[in-house]
Amino acid sequence: MTWEYHEQIAGNKAILFRNFIDMQAGNNDNFVNAWEIQKAENILRNRAREVLKTKPDVKLNDSSELVKVTDVDFWLSEEALGKVEKNSSITNSALVSYTFEKEVGEGTRVWFMGAPNSSVTITLPAGLKVERIEGLDNKSQNFENNLTVLRGNFSSQKNITLWILDESSKAILEDRKGSAEQSTGKEDQDNKNKTGTAGETVKSWKLFGSSKDNFAWFCSSPKS
Repeated sequence: MTWEYHEQIAGNKAILFRNFIDMQAGNNDNFVNAWEIQKAENILRNRAREVLKTKPDVKLNDSSELVKVTDVDFWLSEEALGKVEKNSSITNSALVSYTFEKEVGEGTRVWFMGAPNSSVTITLPAGLKVERIEGLDNKSQNFENNLTVLRGNFSSQKNITLWILDESSKAILEDRKGSAEQSTGKEDQDNKNKTGTAGETVKSWKLFGSSKDNFAWFCSSPKS
């Protein structure tokens, strides 16, 4: 599963962000250079990994034990270059990758934590639909390219929970009502289409959001 997001900061937050880069990743000369941005990206990657260890943002059936963060990446915009007192906007991007130790199927609850009121798009793997949704404000649900796509905003509670329906499993059960020989062949094919190689179902989960509040990550973290 991947969770990609973009964050735009401006005004005083942009000034603080440039100061963070200059002081903690640079030479504290009141000017942000390209090499300081690269070093700041590494600092934020490491801090994000540590935050996600103690404060997981994805859970299965109320537990984070089966969810593993495999990679975190940050891209800091070149808009941050220049004098630290600039208050012009900066747009940054990040990508977090996860694996699930257990396949998500019928009856699974998937929980996400994000920034309050931030927008999010959730694309489910092929064959999965949602029976119930909590915490997604202004929600819409569409079927695009044979995939269920949810759009909306994180509520003020910061959490979204999805109750999953597995349409592929239902199709397999219906096939089993036919002849045993035909059912076996069809079931094997359906299972192959559903899971493919190990981890394929997990990879096809995709989230895209406007913010996960990484500004709070570096503001609340101790100086490296």
